[in-house]
Amino acid sequence: MRQPLAILAAIALMTGSAHAQTRDYAAVFEGLDQAVRANYYDPRFGGHDWNAISARYRDRVAGVRSDAEFQRLGREMLGELGVSHVAVHLPGQAGPTMGLGALWEEIDGHPVIVEIDPASGARAAGLRIGDRILDAAAIRGPRDQPALLEVERCDGARAALSVPRESAFWPPRERTISWSTLRRGDGRSVGYIRADRFGDDAAGLIDAAMAAVSRTDGLLIDIRNNSGGNASALRLLAYFAEAGPGVALLSRPYLETLNGPVGPGDVATIHQVHGAYTTEAVFQAVTDGRGAVMLMIEDIGDLRYDKPVVVLIGPETGSAAEGFAWGAREQTDAVLVGRPSAGALLSSDRFDLPEGWAVTLPVHGTWGPDGRDYGDQVVPPHIETVRTREAICRNEDADLAAAIQTLEAAWARP
Repeated sequence: MRQPLAILAAIALMTGSAHAQTRDYAAVFEGLDQAVRANYYDPRFGGHDWNAISARYRDRVAGVRSDAEFQRLGREMLGELGVSHVAVHLPGQAGPTMGLGALWEEIDGHPVIVEIDPASGARAAGLRIGDRILDAAAIRGPRDQPALLEVERCDGARAALSVPRESAFWPPRERTISWSTLRRGDGRSVGYIRADRFGDDAAGLIDAAMAAVSRTDGLLIDIRNNSGGNASALRLLAYFAEAGPGVALLSRPYLETLNGPVGPGDVATIHQVHGAYTTEAVFQAVTDGRGAVMLMIEDIGDLRYDKPVVVLIGPETGSAAEGFAWGAREQTDAVLVGRPSAGALLSSDRFDLPEGWAVTLPVHGTWGPDGRDYGDQVVPPHIETVRTREAICRNEDADLAAAIQTLEAAWARP
């Protein structure tokens, strides 16, 4: 929960440094190895033999000659665990490469621009919504050099663009949770909540949003661009879920006491906490529970929302946002609409290494109240949509169209 999905994805791609450094890479490697052994949440390493993995990569350290080479080696080693929320951080600045001031989604094998930051140089350089980037490798590169892109326009024409490299969409736009109400001609009203981050300030914003939409006839909750955050997502779930167990976070100190896989009985007896809506509160709750905590869904009484709820998800829905989506899917009557989520649901922390390096590792796994392991499990929508480039070029949103149809179908039922 501490490291957002978008940031981890960016870090994982920052591998362009070729600057030779005089560093003790053997010492950094040993620090990395020990950090994994001491802090990785799963004592069984998902069935992988960590001793054998680290031994193979230790043999390669003597050949490392630059920070970029060591970062690649460390990333490859951690990649063998097959989980999200892992990253090897270079000393000093985050990295020498950058992307574009735009968001894109891969459609038919090519990145297609779906959003452009309003303050970005990309817009001024001529990048447009719906542009298909023909050479994805040209997107990332040295931060002081423009990206030389060949794009295919919506009308089929091609253009060569020189686009400044920028870092956009992080930190998330304020406020990270926004809302509105639409009054329809048929007398009904629809509430719309867009949650782009479940951060430390989210619980208060959620209460304000739900107060504003409390009298609507249906509610759309849009988490398609939500990269995660913390357990403040449970505050939103409380408005349309039954009070009780929400999500279990289990770390190594607790998992080492079990003789086998986590079962329903294991999560039923662990420490329970209500209202842990900041990152600090979540980590403290795990500590207080000696490595295990059940984060509870609060009973908010008459504030509960009892009209139809639709949750929009997509491939950028990750981490804590996926925890919310799983809760909405499994513990409420909400309908999930859109495309499958990112499959990056774990809780991470960052650890310092020698020579100024650092590593991000998963420190908590995530289980449902029934003992189901949600770790890195993709959330499937109830109603799956297809996003096409043609629809993007026409400025159509298939997810929202399907969501409205779902509300209308719910209203039509007795």
